[in-house]
Amino acid sequence: MGTIADKLTYLGQTKSEIRDAIISKGVSVPANTTFREYAGKIRAIGAGSEGEEPDVWKRPGDWLPIESKVVAGDHKFVGLYAIFEEGNFISLSATGNYTVDWGDGVVENFASGVQADHSYSYDAFPGTESTEGYRQAVVTVTPQAGQNLTGINLQCQHRQSGLNIIYSTGWLDIRISGENIVNLSVGGSTSNHRYLQAFCFLGKNGITDFNRLFSGCYDLQFVPLFDTSKGKDFSYMFQLCSLLQSVPLLDTAGGTDFSYMFQGCSLLQSVPLFDTSNGTNFSYMFISCYKLKSIPLFNTGKGTSFRYMLSSCYAIKSTPLLDTSNGTNFSYMFSACYALENIPVYNTSKGAYFNYMFQSCISLKSIALSDTSKGVNFGNMFQGCTLLKTGPIMNTSNGTDFRNLFYSCPTLQSIPFYDTSKGTNFNYTFGSCPSLKTIPLLNTSNGTTFIGMFSFSNMLRTIPLLDTSKGADFSTMFTGCYTLETLPSLNISNGTTLTGMLTNCGALSKAPFSGTKNSISYENCKLSRTALVDVFNKLASGVTAKTITITNNWGAPLLTAQERAIATNKGWTIIG
Repeated sequence: MGTIADKLTYLGQTKSEIRDAIISKGVSVPANTTFREYAGKIRAIGAGSEGEEPDVWKRPGDWLPIESKVVAGDHKFVGLYAIFEEGNFISLSATGNYTVDWGDGVVENFASGVQADHSYSYDAFPGTESTEGYRQAVVTVTPQAGQNLTGINLQCQHRQSGLNIIYSTGWLDIRISGENIVNLSVGGSTSNHRYLQAFCFLGKNGITDFNRLFSGCYDLQFVPLFDTSKGKDFSYMFQLCSLLQSVPLLDTAGGTDFSYMFQGCSLLQSVPLFDTSNGTNFSYMFISCYKLKSIPLFNTGKGTSFRYMLSSCYAIKSTPLLDTSNGTNFSYMFSACYALENIPVYNTSKGAYFNYMFQSCISLKSIALSDTSKGVNFGNMFQGCTLLKTGPIMNTSNGTDFRNLFYSCPTLQSIPFYDTSKGTNFNYTFGSCPSLKTIPLLNTSNGTTFIGMFSFSNMLRTIPLLDTSKGADFSTMFTGCYTLETLPSLNISNGTTLTGMLTNCGALSKAPFSGTKNSISYENCKLSRTALVDVFNKLASGVTAKTITITNNWGAPLLTAQERAIATNKGWTIIG
């Protein structure tokens, strides 16, 4: 191996062997991939190493060949189109005066931006049958003399009268080349491409916006590396590509918006380490990627929104320590990550929204949070965390919304003291926490709604004297608290709705609420004669058409007429 020629030959063989090895691991390596790009391909293997290897897409052998019809440097669009027995409508447009060869002998010229519509006859394509039952046409779009193709748009609705808006096109395989192309629309909401399996863009282009490029291409399975170096917006790029198992290492260095990028890619197993150093929006990025088991350590230092980023990623067990130092919105970030067991301490010092952040993380046993001092919304933050035994220490001094904070946390036994002084909404904060025995004296002085706050937390025996003076809705506040024995003199003078407040509180022996003005029921509680008199004494006076129900309390039959008059003289009707 002494000569330069020998060394180059050896290098070429080595490159070929590495390429074959990478492909064998399920990562696509197009023939024009440079040796420098192989590092990213290898990283893509590592990203999916925890799970099964993705299936390698193979082009059906009975598809008409189009690979040789487009090469890098061409200015051309070629697509393979499925032709069914009936209803074969096809539409597209291009910028730059263009010519379309529809593949059935019809060739038409169109002015720039003018939509091209065509209909196919199944009988025009004998001998092109596939095993799937459709026949095939090869569609070719080229610029007219002296023109350049600067845009291709497949999001066109055919103008056939009566055609429904959700029909699918017949695109199967697309190949494009054109360095002057700056606008490309494949997927989207106007036209569905439910049969598209492969897409290949060869050579350079000037595209900056990849928003929804493949959105709704449910059958897409093969996208080799292509030029995205000028891209700024990658939002919704692969949205609902439900059969896509892997993606190439795209050049995303200039990208700022990655929201919804892989939403609904339910078979996606791995992603390479994209350059996200300029990204600001990562919300919904991997939502509903059910088979994704891990993500690389993306550079997210400029990110402000991480909302829904990994929501419904059922298989993810742990996450890397992403740089979230500029994040303001963390709502739903890990919602429904059922397998998530470990979470590092993220920098959330600028975070304002933490609602639903860990909702239904059923494998999490503990959570360590950093600075949440700017947080205003903590609603549903830990809802459904079934293994969580204690609430994490958080600074909630600016929080206003605490609804469902620990709702349906069946193993929750204790919570630390939270500063809830600005809280207004406490609906179901501790609802369905059957292992919770005590709560600290929270500051609820600004609370206006307490619906179901402790409902079905049936280990509670009492609660501290909360300030409920501004409360309006107390419905079902203690419903299903079977072992609740006493309640303090809660001020419910502003309460307008008290429906079901004490339903199924069979052990309750004291509940001398203060200033009650609206109908309330103590039915099936355990109040003595003395406890009932205490209740009557604290009812508001001067009410009209209001009832107090005391049926099935052992002290009710012992009340004297004079004791009942305490309530009736204030305008109340006693039932029971």
